[in-house]
Amino acid sequence: QQQQQQQRQQQQQQAKPKQRQYPHAPIATVSPFSRPVKKVVVVGGTHGNEYTGVWCIKSIERQRELFDGTSSSSSSSPSSQGDPAQPVNVFASFPSLDVDTLLANPVAHMQNKRFVEADLNREFSIDRLKRVAAVLDGNGNDDAASASSCDVATEFCSTDEERNLMLGASLPHEALRAREIEALLGPKILAESNTLSSSSSHDVDGNSVVPEDEGEEDTNPAPLADIVIDLHTTTCNMGISLIIPEGDALMSAAAAYVMHSCRAKYGYPHVQILMHALPKRKHRMNLSSCGRHGFTVEVGPVPQGVLRHDVVEKTEAALHSLLEFLHLRNLELENEKDAQTKEKDEGASRHSNVVEGDATDSPPTTTTVLDRLRRLHPGGTVPCYRSAPAVRPGELSGKISWPTDPTNPNFPAVVVHKSVQDRDFEPLRVGDPLFLSLDGKVIPYYGSHGEEVHLIFVNEGGYYYASSGTGIGVAVKSQFDWETGWFVIEEDGGESEEVVVDEEDSYE
Repeated sequence: QQQQQQQRQQQQQQAKPKQRQYPHAPIATVSPFSRPVKKVVVVGGTHGNEYTGVWCIKSIERQRELFDGTSSSSSSSPSSQGDPAQPVNVFASFPSLDVDTLLANPVAHMQNKRFVEADLNREFSIDRLKRVAAVLDGNGNDDAASASSCDVATEFCSTDEERNLMLGASLPHEALRAREIEALLGPKILAESNTLSSSSSHDVDGNSVVPEDEGEEDTNPAPLADIVIDLHTTTCNMGISLIIPEGDALMSAAAAYVMHSCRAKYGYPHVQILMHALPKRKHRMNLSSCGRHGFTVEVGPVPQGVLRHDVVEKTEAALHSLLEFLHLRNLELENEKDAQTKEKDEGASRHSNVVEGDATDSPPTTTTVLDRLRRLHPGGTVPCYRSAPAVRPGELSGKISWPTDPTNPNFPAVVVHKSVQDRDFEPLRVGDPLFLSLDGKVIPYYGSHGEEVHLIFVNEGGYYYASSGTGIGVAVKSQFDWETGWFVIEEDGGESEEVVVDEEDSYE
């Protein structure tokens, strides 16, 4: 009888629906999908030797010339977002969006280098931007991005050589460039406080939340860019990786849409979402955090300083899918607005003339992009990889770092083991081979980030630099709610898995 009772209890426990927990989520009050997206900035060359993004923004500018009729080329670029085999003109295909481009690090790009002095994609934290602002203000300088004689979107505009020599000892080239870009896309440096006015229900990241300090006036201006799309490539076997921050519902829904589009419409099976557990915009150090929303596309493998047609196609598939999502949602918001206006104008007379069973009482039959996502993900959750938290300077996320040669900090003292190479997003367990030393000794994974992890950016060429954070990225399988943007933990009474990171790395 006791055994039968225990079996019944187990069956009842299994039959109970799992409780969904949002470990870091505030309470939502207003839909984050109610605001249209207008200003979209597509960025290439954040790392100067990643040529695919630069090619894509140059292509967009050529499309602009064709659309405006200012190009001398006799070729045409039709609006054909429905046919992946045909070229897409983003201005014809997505007219609700105001698309601009930005060459992030033109000096490094001309030198075919990842960066000149420091990794530009690590220079956008509030602390670093403040440091630059303090130095510039201390030398009587207005923001360099206000220089009317320079095109900040394609040039490095801090051209005062005498001043730059004076500041050179304390500020790297990329720090000055980051300040220019922040002024062009942000501001971000003024958005350190996340307080809101009593009339607002969105934080500076565009998320819908209940204000922590309701009634306190917010003087932070909205970023000039609604969304910054940063195009990157990697030397690793990452396929099409869509990188978004936790807590941004619009980008979470967009990533789910893009992942499905790249797989179903374009036929790319190796597409995944990587979410960084950085819900506060002020804590993000990457370039795309300058906008209200940030979205990073990372495609690989491709060598540094090399253009490949197939990698360009994959990048554009993700980019066009993202623009399609934003454009369709804009059209739906406009239609909803028109319908509400029409209903308001018709007034009570409309309802008095409606007979029971009249078709005018039927709900709308239009399927929205959000409806599509609800059908694709009935439970509301989307699979993703959650990056481990960063523990060292220069890291966007946690890494298993490797020891470096005593005579050259950029040269590893071990080599990535062949059983790990090209196996991005595949599991690594304690005891599995990880590195090989100069004397031929196999160094296993010691469990510094948990019993089982998934490696990302395996042997990434850009991570040989200390300023980018050396080593191999670490993530765990997870899921998020696409309507809120927050990680979800499904629990049935047991302990939920968390990313555990040891600050002391066993491999150093």
